[in-house]
Amino acid sequence: MKSISKPSAVIFDFDGVIVDSLAVHLTAWRISFKKLYGTELIDTAGLPGRSTMAIADILSTRASRPDTKEALAELKRDALRESSLVIEFLPGAKDAFKWLKENKIPFGIASNAPRAFIESTLERLNVTVEHKFGIDDVRQGKPAPDVFLKCAKALGISVLDHHRAIIFEDSPHGLAAAIKAGMFPIGILTQNSASEMLRAGARVVCQNIGEALANGWLSQLPS
Repeated sequence: MKSISKPSAVIFDFDGVIVDSLAVHLTAWRISFKKLYGTELIDTAGLPGRSTMAIADILSTRASRPDTKEALAELKRDALRESSLVIEFLPGAKDAFKWLKENKIPFGIASNAPRAFIESTLERLNVTVEHKFGIDDVRQGKPAPDVFLKCAKALGISVLDHHRAIIFEDSPHGLAAAIKAGMFPIGILTQNSASEMLRAGARVVCQNIGEALANGWLSQLPS
């Protein structure tokens, strides 16, 4: 039986939740890694969902050159800006934005991606989202809750209503951040299995935002 509790807000992660951009990011990391270290980046396990600097820290350490993490991160940003790969909406994302606007439920985007990337991608897709925050808007990226708390504040959501704010996330790091923010985490199965996401703290899971919309999870919190 479902709860009749209406969400106070809906906050979306970006990569892997709103847009299918994983291939773009991984390609940018492979290009920058090869340019800086002269060798191919083979193992990308555990990278998605982390901030640019966190990934740069991991990869520069793997290359035994931890002092180059900032240079690697900048090369990755350059490769991302220069990428010609097409990024598309994931199923249901655009419909969810429309439904939330029509039903006057506050919503926004809170991501570990750079805000410039979020803005430029939405512009290319011809979609406007008023409240959007990236890694450069907060002191700490996910799994810290900062970006979700900042977005909720911008949406006018009281701390007393955080438990009714739905967070859509596709990574364990994002789910951890949602839990720390005292919000309601829903797992999107873009890159992890249902069992992995439930173990990481997702209250429920679905394949994409379209499935969540069809289930009625934007109008009432799932039990």
